[in-house]
Amino acid sequence: MPRSSFNTSSLRKVPSIKKQLGYSAPTIAFALLLATVVAKVGYVVAPAYYDNYLVKNALKDIAEKHADRLVRIRKNEVSSELSKFYNLNGVRSEAILEALEVDRRKDNTIVKVDYEIRKPFWGNSDIVLTFSNHLDSANPTECCKPSE
Repeated sequence: MPRSSFNTSSLRKVPSIKKQLGYSAPTIAFALLLATVVAKVGYVVAPAYYDNYLVKNALKDIAEKHADRLVRIRKNEVSSELSKFYNLNGVRSEAILEALEVDRRKDNTIVKVDYEIRKPFWGNSDIVLTFSNHLDSANPTECCKPSE
């Protein structure tokens, strides 16, 4: 029997079935792990950033209420105002409540709320968040940015 000459180069190549199935199991597992880590970070970090947002609003509120006498404001007045604001808005972190400093200088007064929050993350891993909020009586419109 004569051998027929069959030209295989003219046939169209059909993609393999593996490439048509979609994502592989390791890819799906990695995506789920990544989504879990992102959700956990958000769950741990978001409340701390919200509390810092409230601290900034409290300092801005003090700057507006006591604009005329911000240079002469006393620590107990600031503490009282911040405590009222924190109680009203549900800020319960001990680090924030104890972080108040009032630095009286010759020309201005700086109210500082610098604190660090350590949140447990996974196992023996922690997330450490550091916040620095300063209210300078010489420039109250630049509230809540650290000053030199």
